[in-house]
Amino acid sequence: MSQLAATTSTDQALVISGLTRRFGGVTALNGVSLGVALGETRALIGPNGSGKSTLINCVSAVDRWDEGTVTLGGAPIKGRDPVGAARRGISRTFQTLRLFDEMTVLENVMVAMHHARGYGLFSAITLGPRFRKAENRMRHEARELLALTGVERDAERQAGTLPYGHRRLVEIARSLALKPTLLLLDEPAAGLNDTETARLAELVRRIARPDLSILVVEHNMEFVTSVASQVTVLDNGNIIAEGTPAEVREHPEVLRAYLGSSEDDK
Repeated sequence: MSQLAATTSTDQALVISGLTRRFGGVTALNGVSLGVALGETRALIGPNGSGKSTLINCVSAVDRWDEGTVTLGGAPIKGRDPVGAARRGISRTFQTLRLFDEMTVLENVMVAMHHARGYGLFSAITLGPRFRKAENRMRHEARELLALTGVERDAERQAGTLPYGHRRLVEIARSLALKPTLLLLDEPAAGLNDTETARLAELVRRIARPDLSILVVEHNMEFVTSVASQVTVLDNGNIIAEGTPAEVREHPEVLRAYLGSSEDDK
């Protein structure tokens, strides 16, 4: 299937155009182009080694790329500048959880808010009124996010003591604390049981809103079908299919490369 070009209309929050990433003699991404519309939840799927993690690392500016462009809201994103990307409205989770285990759940979420804390060093040292007001505001907003993600009761627990599924929800709460316009979820259902996966899917549907675009990298097709309106399929660094979950599930190249043929399911 030919590479599908990304749309450049004004309703596209994220536009990836001709993205190529090489590691020595290996081409992990081969001129990939795609767009994620404002308010859209799109899934990115593919077999292991297809380039999914490389793509999400480039979009979040954790990694650089060799060719192509990434823009958010029409403005370019530069590689290896994750702080700049976060300030531009890109937030993400990781395949491997990256919480501060010795801090409380509430503190883990509040950490993401300090880029817009509203007070300076002097106020923090003296515990002045501006500091106290900002901290109270952040604490209130963090509790609201924990309530949204369903882990408010764990607010005062150390993050490292939580069950794995709850830790995933805390990571999503922290990513939302950045008030992103683009949320990248890197295999959020990995390691979850069926009940936890269903709970996570309900949360993804609940946080979706017109001013937030969500790109989900995932293997679990049942989860993908329940949260995404559009699916992009990568294989060997190339897009081989795009469409609704139902369309992608029936695509012959997807059946071959990722989902397995009907014969394999017998």
